[in-house]
Amino acid sequence: TWGSGDYGCLGHNIQADEYYPRQVSLLRGPIFANNHPVDAVAGSNCTLVRTKHGHVYYVGKHRQVGEATMRFTLIDALANNSHNVVAIGAGSATVFCSTKAGVTVSWGMGSHGELGYGAGENKSSAKPKFVNVLDSCLVSAVSCGMGHTLFLIRNEDSEDVKALKKVPRVEKEDVAEFVELIKGKKSSDIGAGGAGEEEKPAKKKQKSKKK
Repeated sequence: TWGSGDYGCLGHNIQADEYYPRQVSLLRGPIFANNHPVDAVAGSNCTLVRTKHGHVYYVGKHRQVGEATMRFTLIDALANNSHNVVAIGAGSATVFCSTKAGVTVSWGMGSHGELGYGAGENKSSAKPKFVNVLDSCLVSAVSCGMGHTLFLIRNEDSEDVKALKKVPRVEKEDVAEFVELIKGKKSSDIGAGGAGEEEKPAKKKQKSKKK
């Protein structure tokens, strides 16, 4: 890893920037001989690493309160319950882990609901908490953005279809205002002589004949 080392997020057990690639020694050794790292994601100030057997290690900090984790630490709440994590994601203040068994957990601070707990639930959590709406959904990829989270969910058999039925969908009416805004912008560009309006060639003035 290399780059900004705020809160120890590079995994070198020190809060310092690295200007060149440096091997993360904490992810080597006998414990990783048959369970080596296969995936990594970087949040604003934290890093998650997933291993071959679905264990997840965390370093850095993604919550405003509490101390930073200065060395890669196993997320034992998942490992101790035999969860095999297949997808991980990290954002500015959020962390997600999805398992092979169709369980998704998240924790951190989600001011805009990006932790996925739903209306009426807390918008933050200090520890991994189930995302109930994704129960039984097999998530293969997670992407955490600023104020939102995207999931790639399997849809291959009847069980997948059943699980997806309870997941809210973004309908056309949800984005209608945005679409109209874009259409209006395009129309105004065309009306102002932008793309889409062909320029008419100027007419040549006829010279009057002198007698």
